[in-house]
Amino acid sequence: MFSYISKLKLTNYRNFERLNLELPDSSISLVGRNGVGKTNIIEAISVMQPGRGIRSAKFSDMTFNKSNYFGIYTELFDGEEKVQIGTAFNKEDSRVRKIKINENLYITQLELTNYLRIISLTPLMDRVFIDTPNIRRKFIDRITWNFFSSHSKLMRLYDKVVKERNNLLKNNEADARWLENIEKQIVEFGINIIANRNKMLSLVNEKLRDKKNSGVVFPTAKVSLVGELEEIYMENTNINNFKEIYKEKLFNSRSLDSLRRTTSLGPHRTELIVEYEEKEMPAYLCSTGEQKGLLISIILAAVRASKDFLGKSPILLLDEVFAHLDDIQRDALSSEILDIDTQAWMTSTEASHYMTFGRKSYIINLNNIDKSSYDLRHK
Repeated sequence: MFSYISKLKLTNYRNFERLNLELPDSSISLVGRNGVGKTNIIEAISVMQPGRGIRSAKFSDMTFNKSNYFGIYTELFDGEEKVQIGTAFNKEDSRVRKIKINENLYITQLELTNYLRIISLTPLMDRVFIDTPNIRRKFIDRITWNFFSSHSKLMRLYDKVVKERNNLLKNNEADARWLENIEKQIVEFGINIIANRNKMLSLVNEKLRDKKNSGVVFPTAKVSLVGELEEIYMENTNINNFKEIYKEKLFNSRSLDSLRRTTSLGPHRTELIVEYEEKEMPAYLCSTGEQKGLLISIILAAVRASKDFLGKSPILLLDEVFAHLDDIQRDALSSEILDIDTQAWMTSTEASHYMTFGRKSYIINLNNIDKSSYDLRHK
């Protein structure tokens, strides 16, 4: 099933006082000079997911000309079903943005993935293989909630109870029963997080192997999750056995965790390991170009796997990706997007035939538009 954004409206967002786009059921190419607002549009779409978008910026920094509020509205066609999603932030009203579905139902940000799924590739992600383990966990969790819409909520609940355990151990305030109850919650949330990540990764690795066998321009990535609990999880098919082992390990680590003021065991300690399979080389040792290729391979495999798993395509955001590829790679990426049949939003300083796919991409040139009032209707 092909899902696509048919309308996008921005009000007081970044450098756009008002922007109104009506769009076809195809990929979208945003073209214009640096600073014209291409990435701002990509970011606005990414804000329609849990969190603060591809830049992780403060909502107060997203407003136009230091105004007090912004609004983002999208209309999504999910097969034959139309879904309207709007979010607004007002500095004077609340520090939390409000989100509406179909104009009358308020939801939390954690529920957004029930309606709209987005997978992104931006320049800020280029360092993922050499950055901190926490950045890699966030990378893998954003992909995971495209497969399991409850995953972002699980992460929030898990983080909350882990912090509560840390505080209790630090202050020596908890009796044994209280601490045991918190650790039961940690185990329940933690097991589901581990299961979701591993199921997602199994599906993505399957797609990576498929592309390797059929021949592909981009390097083949071999992706795995490494951690004490992951190793135990893979060896225990009985979930109840795994729960008991997890609880016992948390109990046994209380004294040491109290001294360290942290919880030393759990999915918040997992490491994502990526290897350039053909060279048998870890991604962090690869060249910048090879790392970019590995990242593209993982993202494309995730889009394919997500579409097969749920029967509908996520929205793919590609910010300045084509500019850093050679002609062979650009052609390969174009072919992949067409073959997957997903709506890709792409940015570049100038249009190229790689981004237009003949008649199957829609170009929006942002160079000459009036940022205070702009309407574009697809005819």
